[in-house]
Amino acid sequence: MAVYIMILMLGAVAGLIMEKASINLINKRVGELRIIRFSGTNAKTVMWAIINSLSWFFLVWINGIHANTIECMLLISVSIILSVVDITIKKIPNELILLTLIIGAGFMITDNRLGSISINLIGFALGFILFLLPAFIGKGAGWGDVKYAAVVGFCLGVYGFLTAIIIMTIVLLIFTAYIMLTGKGNLKTKIALGPFMAFGFVSVLIINIMNSQALIFDLSRLING
Repeated sequence: MAVYIMILMLGAVAGLIMEKASINLINKRVGELRIIRFSGTNAKTVMWAIINSLSWFFLVWINGIHANTIECMLLISVSIILSVVDITIKKIPNELILLTLIIGAGFMITDNRLGSISINLIGFALGFILFLLPAFIGKGAGWGDVKYAAVVGFCLGVYGFLTAIIIMTIVLLIFTAYIMLTGKGNLKTKIALGPFMAFGFVSVLIINIMNSQALIFDLSRLING
């Protein structure tokens, strides 16, 4: 019980830091504060603390305090900041892309997973190539999306990345249908892809942790046959 309380408290504190970090990242790129949608009131600040603390608590609850748990906790927190920033200014900061890469590579080294690094490198190349063409011709993806997709591919490996892409595509299609049906946009509406990629990324991380405990399901097996 004491461990769970500590995780909730640490997660809440981290959530408050995450809010400040997102504001700073946005202010570095725009002339005025544009994060009112996600910050600016005590209630929104509390939500940052609650969301992050509960996500950390959930991971520790299902998997205990292990290296892959901590890795997932950190990557989820970074993904939340990245999503907020991208939604607000339609840009993915290089700092968050680099931090994601450092976390993924760091835990790969400490967790003795270098034996399968070829799969991660293929995932990196696949993510880069899949998002390069749309960015190059100015359709949908930006250069930040290309770099982020490459890093996600590295962290997940080729099969995990393909699973993340499937999840991302499904959620993106649902969102696109929603804005069209509600008259809030159309097929030409510019949509921040970072949050959708982050959702697919986090989903695969959680799936992997759940599989490590109970082998619930593994979408990458379906892709690999």
